[in-house]
Amino acid sequence: MKPRRLIKNKEAVSEEFTALPALSVVMIGFTLFFLLIANTYNSYEDRIESLEKYKTADFIATKLTNPDCFFIKEGGVIDTHLLNSDRGKNELNFIRDEYNKSGFDFIIRISCGQDEQDFPESVPTDTKDKVAVTKEIGVYLNEAQTKPGKLTVILWSIF
Repeated sequence: MKPRRLIKNKEAVSEEFTALPALSVVMIGFTLFFLLIANTYNSYEDRIESLEKYKTADFIATKLTNPDCFFIKEGGVIDTHLLNSDRGKNELNFIRDEYNKSGFDFIIRISCGQDEQDFPESVPTDTKDKVAVTKEIGVYLNEAQTKPGKLTVILWSIF
């Protein structure tokens, strides 16, 4: 059969490749749909994990501002001198070790006016998922002075 005859023949219709573009559009659509679902699920999981960290940080902050805590003086004020002592650092590190078993680490930051102090040390720079919870509390400076301040718990994952 001559090639010209095939082109002029009205009975022979060849549409082998016309379905491929439509199929590729459908496959791209399905791929985008599944990527959107996967992204939504990952965002949801990240938000749940972040919420759990905030709840843990809030629990720690509540525990540390409790009148039974080792560095809270009568009247519910923070004794920063006790936190700076060896006993205070050991007590705080003991509490941190308990949370390390759960995969979290934290520090506390006491701020009073323009002054800020981290206990037991500064926040590591290599941490990524940090959350912070702040509570208003009085800060004991000496026998004559107590100033309003803030206790901030900064928490991050260690795993």
